[in-house]
Amino acid sequence: MAAEREQLLQILEDLTAEEFRKFVFHLESIPDRSVRIPRGKLEKVSPVELAELLARYFPGKELEVAAHALEKIPRRDILRDLLRDVAVGDRPSGRETPAMEASVGLVEAAPAQSSQVVSQQQLMKLARKLGRKWKTIAIEFLGVENSRLEQIEEENHKDVVMQAFYMLWEWRNREGGRATAANLYLILNQDGVNLDHDAYAFLRERVP
Repeated sequence: MAAEREQLLQILEDLTAEEFRKFVFHLESIPDRSVRIPRGKLEKVSPVELAELLARYFPGKELEVAAHALEKIPRRDILRDLLRDVAVGDRPSGRETPAMEASVGLVEAAPAQSSQVVSQQQLMKLARKLGRKWKTIAIEFLGVENSRLEQIEEENHKDVVMQAFYMLWEWRNREGGRATAANLYLILNQDGVNLDHDAYAFLRERVP
């Protein structure tokens, strides 16, 4: 449907290049395994082309598929807006699908301070707990350029805590208003990060 396709295209265009790459990657793990977009069609795909592919392969379910990928990235802010539109009836059916209902629960469980940008003190507390994993996390999950990481290492020779802190500060400056404690928690809580939950659980605490 035209309205859903336009909404989907807007979502895809709002993603950064790295987020778009992850969005495409997570299409491989959608709940409905009976339908798959051929991998060859996803290579070097543009937002417009991807919106058309989702509409073609998942007619009537393209926003549900988008919700699944957004939850994985994670871009809960976009997902929250999408679910809000569904709630007021922008979707022709006027109700969520089961998969989107599950996403509603995940969004509603997000920390109360989700609109607050993560503080310098929080980043330093986290930096002290990252240890030598900081660079792997930076590259694989925070999308910080390796050239910038090398510069940070050179400027903070042998001080792993400050290396981790300035890496996190780089991410915060890049993300701007999206660099919230809630979003950072969700990134670190993904499968594959291999970081003890206690190291970042404080990001869910309410800020006075």
